[in-house]
Amino acid sequence: MWQVTSEIHPLTSVMLHRPGHELENLVPRYLEDLLFDEIPWLKRAQEEHDGFAQVLRHRGTQVHYLFDLLEDIFRVPSVKEQIIQAHLAYTRLFHADVRKAVHDYLLQLPHKSTLNMLTAGLAKKDVAQFKTYRTLSDLTADSYPFYLDPMPSTYFTRDHGAVIGSKLLVSSMFSLARRRETIFLGMLQRHHPLFQEQGMGRWFEEALPTGLEGGDVLVLDERAICIGLSERTTEEAIETAAQRLLVDQEALDTILVIQIPARRSFMHLDTVFTMVDRDKFLIYPGISQQVKVYRLTRGAGGRVKAEMVDSLRRALAEALGLPDVEIIHSGDGDPITAAREQWGDSTNCLTVAPGVVIVYNRNQATNRVLQRHGVEVIEIEGSELVRGRGGPRCMSMPLSRRYE
Repeated sequence: MWQVTSEIHPLTSVMLHRPGHELENLVPRYLEDLLFDEIPWLKRAQEEHDGFAQVLRHRGTQVHYLFDLLEDIFRVPSVKEQIIQAHLAYTRLFHADVRKAVHDYLLQLPHKSTLNMLTAGLAKKDVAQFKTYRTLSDLTADSYPFYLDPMPSTYFTRDHGAVIGSKLLVSSMFSLARRRETIFLGMLQRHHPLFQEQGMGRWFEEALPTGLEGGDVLVLDERAICIGLSERTTEEAIETAAQRLLVDQEALDTILVIQIPARRSFMHLDTVFTMVDRDKFLIYPGISQQVKVYRLTRGAGGRVKAEMVDSLRRALAEALGLPDVEIIHSGDGDPITAAREQWGDSTNCLTVAPGVVIVYNRNQATNRVLQRHGVEVIEIEGSELVRGRGGPRCMSMPLSRRYE
């Protein structure tokens, strides 16, 4: 059975998305809208991603690709139809006849082509032959060329959701540019035989309030998690999740809410803070004095009890049942180096076993300081992947970790 009860147990199964043509539909004019600062070179990004996947396999992790799983369920016509309709709910299309032409075009394509279109963006010119007349949208293709926007952030599969225990929490994405990404994960949980065989339940059948993303969820152990209160995760969504996990289901005893500065450069908790061993955490020192910590537990009358905690370190130790934890600063003690390497996602480590992490090789100072603290560092190339503002943790959604 798939389950995740820790950030650091040996990673046995993971879901990835190999970057595709969605990166080629990134142009300077739309970078800000699509949440990118730079344009990655696709060929090199794919080579780097393949290297990342190979490292995971070498560690004994089974790699599942998002598109392979989706192709499986696309073979059921009603499921393919549902997925197309769910994406069209976010389209800019207004005219019913044009919407039908787009729907019919996507439905008749080979499954892989449909997936590529949904992810890479559906250009107006691609549907022109299926329409009986021209609309204003056709005439304004120079202004905006897509019926469905590209989803260049799809390769950051961590953000799509989080497995907590043996159930899946499907994210409620804050930014409109990313809301379609979670359609895929929700459909896989409902329809893919592998998810059914592994007993993968779902914490919420209904949608969460806007703003709870997988990059803000860290599973400390089987009874405690952290949730980041960040630029993209909101108090309302956290409180809704806490009511279900702490009170209604009593699945957890503690949720630590770690509030970080709500900035684009930080975006998620795992951008600045990750767990690298049973009692070790890595943090970007530039935010260490700005972090606020709150503890959520079961309270009286079927409610969640919230209290402020004055020490992140002590809160983590108490949640883990340890006398103390070690918090390691990225950048090897130099604020300029830490800030520069933070831009390269130095703290966004993927822990694949206790004290073993996958990191980008570019962050040399942070990697050295991890090694000095007894953490085994596995370096990968990420010069193009990092242009999307995410590291190895962002690029991976653990489906299962072996309990130890």
